[in-house]
Amino acid sequence: MSMKERTKIGHPVDVQYLMHKAYEKVALLIEGLANDLQKGGSLDTFKEAFGLWGKHLHYHAQIEDEYMTGPIKNNIPARNNELEHIKLRAEAESFGAFLKGEDEVVMKENLGILIDFEEQQHQELEAHLENVGKILKNEIGENALSTRKRRHLFSQVVALRVCMFDHFDNEETFVFPVVRKFLDEQHQMKMAELLLFDKESENPRWIIDLLYENLEEEDKQELLDFENKIKNSR
Repeated sequence: MSMKERTKIGHPVDVQYLMHKAYEKVALLIEGLANDLQKGGSLDTFKEAFGLWGKHLHYHAQIEDEYMTGPIKNNIPARNNELEHIKLRAEAESFGAFLKGEDEVVMKENLGILIDFEEQQHQELEAHLENVGKILKNEIGENALSTRKRRHLFSQVVALRVCMFDHFDNEETFVFPVVRKFLDEQHQMKMAELLLFDKESENPRWIIDLLYENLEEEDKQELLDFENKIKNSR
């Protein structure tokens, strides 16, 4: 995988570029642990790491659904039901004007397809998480997973990682431009704060602390600057 170019946080939604970088690094580490299981690695170590990764992905998707996808839906005009299940990639050419921001009418006409695809990918991520969870739930004891099941577990983790990478690419290419245009700075800042800090948790920093642990120094500094911006905006 080629390293992504560093992206400055020009809008609050852009902090997700840093989140994606960190989560992709974590995903590769967990994929490595799943690969090690095929050679007799620790199942407990994998389960702990995977559980935390799954917690992050689930929380991340929930906040996006409520504070990103939900508000954008309010800008979607009435659509013909035949469009409900059209795939975004199949309609990619129609996003030319949308991506350039030259035609707001074209953008709004395609919002429904975009949001459908975003929600579909969240469902796919949840399904992949559930598939891995089922394999782990069915095992009994540290050595219960057979060689065949460990291979199957590895393949499911790879599928989850690929799905996540594809989802992030879709968001960066199609969703973030929409967020910048349709959601104001104040709303974006609120969404970004909730993506980084879990206010319902006894440890609200469990998200952002993992990001700091998995980012390069320049990205860590940019995240720190953004964290201070959030504090100053309260």
